[in-house]
Amino acid sequence: MRIRTLLFTVAACVCLYFVAGISVLRFALEPLVLPHVAPSAHTNAPLFLQIGGDDGNAMLVRRYGAPRVGCVVFFPGEHGILAKYKKNLFPAFAAQGIAVLAVAYPGQDGAPGAHRHLSEIMPLAAQVAAAAKAACPDHQVVLYGRSLGSMVAAYAAARSHPTGLILESAAPSFSSAVRLRLKARWYLAPLALLPISRLLPHDYSLAEALSSAPGMPAVVFDGTADRETPLADLRAAGVPGNLQLVVVPGGAHSTTYLLAREGIIQTALSMLRARRT
Repeated sequence: MRIRTLLFTVAACVCLYFVAGISVLRFALEPLVLPHVAPSAHTNAPLFLQIGGDDGNAMLVRRYGAPRVGCVVFFPGEHGILAKYKKNLFPAFAAQGIAVLAVAYPGQDGAPGAHRHLSEIMPLAAQVAAAAKAACPDHQVVLYGRSLGSMVAAYAAARSHPTGLILESAAPSFSSAVRLRLKARWYLAPLALLPISRLLPHDYSLAEALSSAPGMPAVVFDGTADRETPLADLRAAGVPGNLQLVVVPGGAHSTTYLLAREGIIQTALSMLRARRT
């Protein structure tokens, strides 16, 4: 009797564990993906744009540098605009006459909003891209997405058709990124066995986004030492036909942009200049 009770208790706990996991994946995951990020104590970048939705959520866009050649719209990862990008990447763009329009997602880096869903962020991102095209010289705009921002940038590009698209440390799909995060934590690893792509409200993917812009120049920089968005996952899923893959030897999730900085800058310049000729 005790054994039966024990087995029943274990089975009930396992069942409850998976039901809870399925519920979070289906109904509560997206707000957890983009946590609240307090604004930096000091910023000298002027506010370029604010795009708001009907629910009070808004994206803020701050400008770094002067747009003599064109603009790069920067969509950050889940933790917002990192200080190291302001220090190590944005000035490199500015030195080449490229203004960086850095996006703050709702609830991050001073942008208003508390409810962060990708289904709301994607159309806001497209509006940001369209506004940048209207404001930058000769409508020359390259969208740049890092990590989770790669998916946001790709879908914004599909709607706004910019001069070009640069991705860094990109996952092939939302479900692949979620599965990897689950596997990285022992107490969540069993949930990785679930059909995650079917449980998510929408499984965003680079292939789906880029299928709407087949002729747009697009390049992705992925590091060989990146454990958060592994190069193997992108290759296994199949790199979309119009997306050029640049492998960055030794690049980890936090260092790929540094190792590939010169290549990233030259790629943006090439995209911007190609449209002028």
